[in-house]
Amino acid sequence: MQTYSVTTLTVSLDAIEKNFRIARSYCAPEVRQIAVVKDDAYGHNAVAVSKRLLGTGAWGLAVACADEGIELREAGIAAPILVLGGAMNERIAGAEVAYDLAQAVGDAESLQLMANAARRAGKRALGHMKIDTGMSRIGARTDAEIDALLDKWRRCPGVEMQGLFSHLANADGDPEFTARQRARFIAACDRAAKAGFQPIRHLSASTGIALGSDYHFDAVRQGIVLYGAAVNGLFPGIAPAQTLTTRPVRFEWIEAGEPVGYGCTWRAKRRTRLMTLPVGYGDGYPRALGGKADVLIGGKRAPLVGRVCMDQMMADVTDIPEEELGGDAVLLGARGDERITPDELAALAGTIPYEIMLGFGNRFVREVK
Repeated sequence: MQTYSVTTLTVSLDAIEKNFRIARSYCAPEVRQIAVVKDDAYGHNAVAVSKRLLGTGAWGLAVACADEGIELREAGIAAPILVLGGAMNERIAGAEVAYDLAQAVGDAESLQLMANAARRAGKRALGHMKIDTGMSRIGARTDAEIDALLDKWRRCPGVEMQGLFSHLANADGDPEFTARQRARFIAACDRAAKAGFQPIRHLSASTGIALGSDYHFDAVRQGIVLYGAAVNGLFPGIAPAQTLTTRPVRFEWIEAGEPVGYGCTWRAKRRTRLMTLPVGYGDGYPRALGGKADVLIGGKRAPLVGRVCMDQMMADVTDIPEEELGGDAVLLGARGDERITPDELAALAGTIPYEIMLGFGNRFVREVK
């Protein structure tokens, strides 16, 4: 459906490709790069991002659920696709086999569903054995569980063990725990090898990549690093790929002492010029940013004042020169020497950059360049 709006969310594929190349440079050439494009590539357009990165050297892709993988297949993407999530049934398993999607398998029930689907379809199924090394989320956890799953896998020849993987829970915060996770992962890989399997081994997502080659194994999963948030300190040179701009709908002077917004939580301390923007928490801009975040006008910062409304917000532009007020307002992205990042907004809102990037709704014009 055509969107009519003065607000535009622009995604830079060039920035994403640059981020990919920076993260890849931390790895040996033989280490396969898996681009994580779940949740519409963290709000950046999964099809466009996938095609760009596969053309840049990514080996495969990772998504959260079968629907996301099917969307990529129907867009003409033939590369390996891993479904990271659980919660399977016969219908989902059948779709994954039909579309050659590899499923994360951490229990006997999931493996049996894939085996049944492969038998019905008369073709092989693909799986990545999931090991729970400390995330306590999904996957085989104990040695007994791992051995039991390997034993069942030997009895399911219709399911190829394409990969074996785990997730690091605190790679940038607890080196000792992370090292224990690595040791548990290596032990699971050894058990799989003794059982006759030779899967692609992958443990590290974005933060783990920066830990060095001991954590890279056969493949790594580039996730948040692709989109330029949360790991800036570990990967110098990466940059956010989203820019959110809008057009002011009103400028108005108010007098000292006058309130602004719901609850009258902010009052002008001087004669103040207000700018109203047609974006609010109904669009995914966090309500918690009212009175905390800035917007960029002509490359200068203007503070938000009062509460963010469902569909609008107000900023103090008293100190912005008149000649700079007619252009776009930047809510996320760069203008001149100033930049508002997902990390900045997340810190102010008390959340994580993932929520900022993923939170924007469908009322914006969306452009991928």
